[in-house]
Amino acid sequence: MPKPDLPDDYELPCAINGWLYDTEDTSNGHVWRSSDDKCSVGVFDTLGSVSVRVTDDRVSGFASNVELERVEYDRAGRDDALAGALGAARAWMEQPDPAAWSHPDVCEAVFDAPTGYSLETYYLENRETIVYYRRDDAETGVEIDVRGKGPEALTRETAAYLYVHQWNGSGNATVALAPWTEAHGPKSKHPDIKPVLETPDECGLTLALTMAREWVREHDGRAIDADAAGQAALSRWSA
Repeated sequence: MPKPDLPDDYELPCAINGWLYDTEDTSNGHVWRSSDDKCSVGVFDTLGSVSVRVTDDRVSGFASNVELERVEYDRAGRDDALAGALGAARAWMEQPDPAAWSHPDVCEAVFDAPTGYSLETYYLENRETIVYYRRDDAETGVEIDVRGKGPEALTRETAAYLYVHQWNGSGNATVALAPWTEAHGPKSKHPDIKPVLETPDECGLTLALTMAREWVREHDGRAIDADAAGQAALSRWSA
């Protein structure tokens, strides 16, 4: 879908308070980004409404953005709705610069991967959060087939991914090994993952990430990064 045609005589600002218009953006909206590509503000015209959304671009999933405004319109009022949305986006960007904005549901601790791993995917939906860390020494392009022997065959040495899952707001979290991204997780009757520890009741995402770091430390014998965001060690956690 092409970008919305601008109202007559409307000129898009190239920069607003540190937000930079992305002339190469391939979405169906007009988008301004932070210089480090961590977040963006977009104005989108879809099916009779115009929306203004700010997005944490480090995160995937429908809940990676926050809707700032939505304006419904009929065919005759489309230009007015778009002009209003562009004005609302501009007014919003004039307040927080990119460094001052953070998504209220994004956990910064996710971006501090356990030692020996790198963040592959941070997936955020309304009901669930899924994180995949890829083991740095895992052979690229090789994924163990668990369908024959089942996920119990997974080991630290054969599984390329460390998987952290949370049902948002439930206190129900899982830390597991996974053979690939998009593995069948806790909601599946036939999961592809192998849990590696038992999380306590009322376990939030931050604690689950801490437990994942501790598990890696115990198996690799490496020290935890004490400067990591969130809970770097279980000794620092309290209910």
